[in-house]
Amino acid sequence: MFILFNKSSSITTPVEECLHTSSELTYLWHQRYGHLNYKGLKTLKTKKMVHDLPQLEASSVTCASCFTGKQHRNPIPKKSEWRASKVLELMHADVCGPIEPVSSSGKRYLLCFIDDYSRKGWVYFLVEKLEALECFKTFKCMVEKEAEESVKCLRTDRGGEFNSTNF
Repeated sequence: MFILFNKSSSITTPVEECLHTSSELTYLWHQRYGHLNYKGLKTLKTKKMVHDLPQLEASSVTCASCFTGKQHRNPIPKKSEWRASKVLELMHADVCGPIEPVSSSGKRYLLCFIDDYSRKGWVYFLVEKLEALECFKTFKCMVEKEAEESVKCLRTDRGGEFNSTNF
């Protein structure tokens, strides 16, 4: 892979040597070709896509990098562990945007509220994210009067508009 100079010979005459660190030849070529699988290495050899590729046998070494790269995360649960048992007990909120194209009235963001119990949703259009607090105050008054209940919990994605000191 690299031209090395033999200490016993003069510097002007390079001696080409190939050094490898693994005793497993298939594993070495697996690493050299970007962690290509054994079947892919065999294809390179049989279709003569690589000159002087040695005949390789299936590797007995398990590649830790490939193993880690193929791990999957746990799926998102289909059902939540806890659901609200009455209206306005748990509200979900999120701001979406900026959205292109901007509306004719200059609105670039959507503020969505969803009641966990009834799954009823409300959408408000905002010019800036900073309007989220005033919009929430208006929304809260409206739904509390309508349902004759108070909002107990607001669940958000902890975006900056919800984490401000004013909110």
